[in-house]
Amino acid sequence: MNRSSSFLHTLRFGPVLLGCLALAACMPQRFQVVAANQSVTSTGQFTDVSSIGGRPVPLQSIVILEPDCTPAGTAIIQVQTPPAHGQITTETGNYYPSYPASDSQRYACNLKKRAGVAAIYTPEPGFHGVVFATLQVTGPLGRSGTRVYRITVQ
Repeated sequence: MNRSSSFLHTLRFGPVLLGCLALAACMPQRFQVVAANQSVTSTGQFTDVSSIGGRPVPLQSIVILEPDCTPAGTAIIQVQTPPAHGQITTETGNYYPSYPASDSQRYACNLKKRAGVAAIYTPEPGFHGVVFATLQVTGPLGRSGTRVYRITVQ
């Protein structure tokens, strides 16, 4: 690419980049997730989550949908083992579903926020370190499962 075409390329895409950056700066950000809140470590024992600067961080959000993306009930999230430093609350709201690609019907539902429930960890003020917490999720048909979270507060 020669110098003049590089300059034209910058002129063409520069405003788009600036618009995206400006829009991102205006978006309200309640949480900052550093590690994906659904990733499991190689041991398979924990789900790792990080909180930067002592900010609240979502541990898990649950959205239950029918194959046509209509609501299929509500999950209940219960704290089985609370964290030693901080608290976990649950909040109803609109969240993005996280159906895997292998669920070809519901996977398309992931594009839009839907009604669900989330568990949010808030560290104690001034705490830095690692805590563990266990959550139990029960679906509308009575099936339940537990997950242990290793939460790093930086």
